[in-house]
Amino acid sequence: MDIIPAILITSLIGGIIAIDTAVAFQIMISQPIVSCTIIGLIFGLPEIGILVGILLELPWLINIPSGGAHGSEGNLGAVVAAALSSYLVSRNINTANIIIITSIIYSLCISQVGSFLIDFLRKVNLNLVHDADQAVENADVGEITRLNLTGFFYMFVMGFILTGIGFGLGIFILKPLISFIHSDFDRAFDLAKYSILGLGFGVVASLFLTRDTKWYVIAGAAASVLILLLVSF
Repeated sequence: MDIIPAILITSLIGGIIAIDTAVAFQIMISQPIVSCTIIGLIFGLPEIGILVGILLELPWLINIPSGGAHGSEGNLGAVVAAALSSYLVSRNINTANIIIITSIIYSLCISQVGSFLIDFLRKVNLNLVHDADQAVENADVGEITRLNLTGFFYMFVMGFILTGIGFGLGIFILKPLISFIHSDFDRAFDLAKYSILGLGFGVVASLFLTRDTKWYVIAGAAASVLILLLVSF
């Protein structure tokens, strides 16, 4: 796939993911395991998309936008990571492990930029809220609908621009960097995948290991290990 169609497709998916994350739909397509797989399928490398999705699903699982709380835009970062990984692997500029890990590290920066953009967008949307209050007082259903659609459009544009620029800039930055890394380091980058996966398990464990539930988790983990040992013998 040429770079221009790749950027446009990544941007379009990024816009849809941005909407699904917190604004509308909520059909879970924004989850990395889903969105990255879709990216991989479109780029013709579904195995790369699935792998990136698996690595990034657990670390961002705890990052749920609720109420006024908001973290980094991990879902959009995952889209960029999957697109970069698939595109660069198809160009055979280095080993898949080196490309994937480098793309994931870069995507963390994109996710952080997304967090700042979301904060800015929320301030912009305050104007829509004030207009919506006025529309409710006037019982103007058409205006309320227009304001809702405007909010969706703002979010789509944010996701579209962030992933498009993130992907294009990533190719410009990462391609020479990845080409510079010697392929002998492939084993180290392969081990880094397990480190990211372990980090994800740690994040998930933190959701359950509270003072009241930790003994249930420990007992369940111990029982699982015991059963695995018994089955092995």
